Amino acid sequence: MVTPMVDLDEAGGARGRDDPSPALAIGNLRVSYGSLRAVDGIDLTVGRGETFGLLGPNGAGKTTTLSVLQGLKEPERGSEVSVLGMRLDTEAREIRQRIGVALQTTSLFERLTLVELLRYFGACYDRRVSDAEALRLLDRFGLAEKAKVTAKELSGGQQQRAALAVAMVNDPELIFLDEPTTGLDPQARRNVWEIISALHAEGRTVVLTTHYMEEAEVLCGRVGIIDHGKIIALGSPTELIAGIAGQATVMATVELPIDKVRRLPGVTAATYLGERLEVHTTDAQATSFALQSMAVEQGRMLRDLTVRQPNLEDVFIARTGRTIRAGADS
Repeated sequence: MVTPMVDLDEAGGARGRDDPSPALAIGNLRVSYGSLRAVDGIDLTVGRGETFGLLGPNGAGKTTTLSVLQGLKEPERGSEVSVLGMRLDTEAREIRQRIGVALQTTSLFERLTLVELLRYFGACYDRRVSDAEALRLLDRFGLAEKAKVTAKELSGGQQQRAALAVAMVNDPELIFLDEPTTGLDPQARRNVWEIISALHAEGRTVVLTTHYMEEAEVLCGRVGIIDHGKIIALGSPTELIAGIAGQATVMATVELPIDKVRRLPGVTAATYLGERLEVHTTDAQATSFALQSMAVEQGRMLRDLTVRQPNLEDVFIARTGRTIRAGADS
């Protein structure tokens, strides 16, 4: 159960939420590591209250981009970055007071209890967090019963929720989540989704990276696909999927001559994945009917015929030519 956020300081994170300036305004962002250009001229604006997803293959530049926005990495000269209406190059300290960050792997002080962790990180923002306030924050993330438990005693899903609680200790306006559900089981992942949806409902801005396309479709109002340091696609999941409209996938368990399948109406590509035939088509209905007719002619039984419409993963593959896998990034 996700409960509404309790402000630890009424004058703190709530300030600025009615500011008309965008949460993020990025112009010509460039970052290099020696001769390697990790981020190559990104232009991007994220509005207040958005949940925005940054997607890309390993090494595409996602984590480097977030590092710049969090004030951890200095961009090249000529880059323009504004966070919550403030210039990153001159107001980094003020920015850090108003953002929250949960990394893919957060190193919590394993010998501290959760209450002690929140009090410690609160002090990093010049906030005194009482035990009662810490308990209310932990309850928001379903961790109240673990208040006196040390971080090393938590499960993986509980540790991730604890990291989110730490990221919220200063009541931030803007939250960065880097791979927030990597390694979690399906139930723990859904719990984190619920938390992120609640943050959005409160009007906070959330910027997340993820390797799970379903996660991006469910949570994000807009996504940007980054590859080789450039934004190559930007829009809502619905808009991006519509951009490859007409392409569907017909799947069935059947043994048919693949060369003949590729000549059926609407078919653009066909392949076998084990015993499973996967056919990409611009006319799912005509292709499905033709497959059934061919199976009858060949004396083959066609089983488990399914049709899948395009999704965000199809967009990702179409744009990058690669599948997305969890792992290290740059």
